[in-house]
Amino acid sequence: MRKRLLRLLVLPALAALPFALPATAGSVTLPPGVKIPPGVKIPKGVKTAKVTKYPVTIDTVGYLDYTWTWDSTSPCSPGFAKTIDESLTFEYGRPQPGSVQVVNGKVIVFPVPGGESNVQTELTGWRTTNYCPPVDPLPEPPEPTCKKNLRSKIRVGVGPVKDERSADDPTPLVFPTQVMIYRTKPTPQNLRCHEKRPLIKAEGEAATGWAVDSYGGIIAPLGATDRDFRQLAVGKTLKRTVTISGGCGKASFRAGAGASSIPKEIRSCVVKGKAVVTIKRTGKGLG
Repeated sequence: MRKRLLRLLVLPALAALPFALPATAGSVTLPPGVKIPPGVKIPKGVKTAKVTKYPVTIDTVGYLDYTWTWDSTSPCSPGFAKTIDESLTFEYGRPQPGSVQVVNGKVIVFPVPGGESNVQTELTGWRTTNYCPPVDPLPEPPEPTCKKNLRSKIRVGVGPVKDERSADDPTPLVFPTQVMIYRTKPTPQNLRCHEKRPLIKAEGEAATGWAVDSYGGIIAPLGATDRDFRQLAVGKTLKRTVTISGGCGKASFRAGAGASSIPKEIRSCVVKGKAVVTIKRTGKGLG
């Protein structure tokens, strides 16, 4: 499957990693593990990064269906028609251990592997048309074959939605997050099965909040902010349900999304899905 999607799935988390935390001296408390080297003087007034970190368990279950139809058939003209139904299902099976880290409002839950996903692909409605006599027909294309079951483990993580504020914009009170659910081994589908597959516009919009693909996975707004994570008490649970709906060329998290400009041979394409994400805080802050 597309390598581009997997890059999009991990880049938001990598871009937000707190590789270096600013330190300060005096009465300000430094984050755990951060020390000022001997002889280094830190100017007064420089603030340390605000860090919240604690252990959690993560659980998820969901699906994503994408059904599309290509039809270029015409009387006495070469063409073919087919309908492809791609169905991705995924679940952890049981909660997996992980950790939450919030640095200056940016939430990171490093991707946790586990569980299982499966892509079931079905081809229906195959038919062809060709030239009529006295014109010699072209060689008939064979019916494509689709790999029926593609299994893989999954990884689930949380990261910040890309901040697109300018330098003149006020600092927001809260920062939104996005969940990343992706297959660790996205085995590609047969090319003939995928031929003429319409794109989902959101596949290129991961940085701004979401992306979906039956073979690669899901990026979606989680519906939770850094405040929700910082205020999550020990033993309490943060649970969100993400619903996806739309059509080819465009998809959204609101019902009724329409299709944008697409080839006339694409007769229909619908994407729909749901992901339930449950994060439970299991302990106090980590040092």
